[in-house]
Amino acid sequence: MNRKTLDLLCCPHCRVELLLHSQEAGENIREGDLACPGCSRIYPIHDGIPQFIRLEELTGLNRRFSHLYDIFSAVYLPWSRAVLAFIGGEKHLRRGLVERMDLHGGKVLEVSIGPGPNLPFLYETGRVEMVYGLDISPGQLKRCQAFARKGGWGVELFLGTAEQLPFREEAFDTVFHVGGINFFNDKQAAVNEMIRTAKIGTRLLIGDENEKGAKFYEGTLPGFSSSFKEGRAAVTAPVGLIPPGMEDLKVESVWKGYFYSISFTKR
Repeated sequence: MNRKTLDLLCCPHCRVELLLHSQEAGENIREGDLACPGCSRIYPIHDGIPQFIRLEELTGLNRRFSHLYDIFSAVYLPWSRAVLAFIGGEKHLRRGLVERMDLHGGKVLEVSIGPGPNLPFLYETGRVEMVYGLDISPGQLKRCQAFARKGGWGVELFLGTAEQLPFREEAFDTVFHVGGINFFNDKQAAVNEMIRTAKIGTRLLIGDENEKGAKFYEGTLPGFSSSFKEGRAAVTAPVGLIPPGMEDLKVESVWKGYFYSISFTKR
């Protein structure tokens, strides 16, 4: 973690500014911890990634999918490329989402960054200062870290949940999420948090599989169906969770009808 990143962080529980206790000098922090003077919580930094959750304390679908994506992280990138090749090709599809984000050279937050499949398409635009990525899966973040190093893309990573983002209000110029919100414990809290951390005038994008895509996952993603022991509800785009006051709200069917995209501007 870069020391400058500290200016963007806050305690995800009480929103108080965090204090850095580092075991190393220099600009980049590999190990140490972040301390909250408000609620006395301590958030360790391991291998440069602040840990804002304890996996053993996760509940419900968050717990199930954190474990699922840890197991699946080793093959996620090639699996994703193969799936997207089936519906139009990864480059075409991911570039289409990036074009909807109205990037203009600032700080980008990707909630549920996974192993980083969107990084090359963000940076190829030349309109990104730095990408900040949060995920609930340590395995996905480890893969993302390696993928970013190999590609030479700058990224700051964080272990946490979308429902309690560890970032200050209006910290980011672009905020987006692709894949995951359908099965968050609290979708409304996640939407509210993404809006909170976006600057006024920011274009936000939220996308995930629709029911057609969910059924496709049931046949291709190991462990997906078994994550719903009581069965799952039909998937619909959560457009009703977008609060009043947002502008230019667009709900689109994308990726040959397997995904939806919700985009809007914060005002």
